[in-house]
Amino acid sequence: MKKVPRLLVGLAILMAGLSPLSADAKTTATCSGTGCNNKDPYATGCNVGASPIHDFYPPGGGRFRMFYSGTCGTNWIQWDGAAVCTWKRVQSPYGSWTQWEKDHATWSYSMQIYAPGNSWVQVEWAVGSLAYGNGTCEAGAWDYAHAVGKHGWYTVT
Repeated sequence: MKKVPRLLVGLAILMAGLSPLSADAKTTATCSGTGCNNKDPYATGCNVGASPIHDFYPPGGGRFRMFYSGTCGTNWIQWDGAAVCTWKRVQSPYGSWTQWEKDHATWSYSMQIYAPGNSWVQVEWAVGSLAYGNGTCEAGAWDYAHAVGKHGWYTVT
């Protein structure tokens, strides 16, 4: 008899633990198409189920990672690395450049741009250097590493 209550308690705990997962799985995006342009991929829910499509390692360390959201048909770029100032923005044939995202953090990201299927995405990024102002955004020589252009690794296929 004592085993049945323990089993029921265990099942109740398991079901309670699964409830948040079920709620997350039902999350839907709050934008679609060009209505996602220049919006936060995390605030809109476009990040749910998004896939990294390429990593780029700039001189001096860190990583930029391009993401594609199949749910929203959007792309954005994220920074993982030292807490230095980074600038990031993206563009596609379906919208002009997103606003510059300037952050001083170990993790940050750009706003997203609609670029469904095999659309190209153009990215511009810059990374500050720890040698200048400790990597802060106020440093005079912010442009430690910089790139702009339509690059092969930015293309969604």
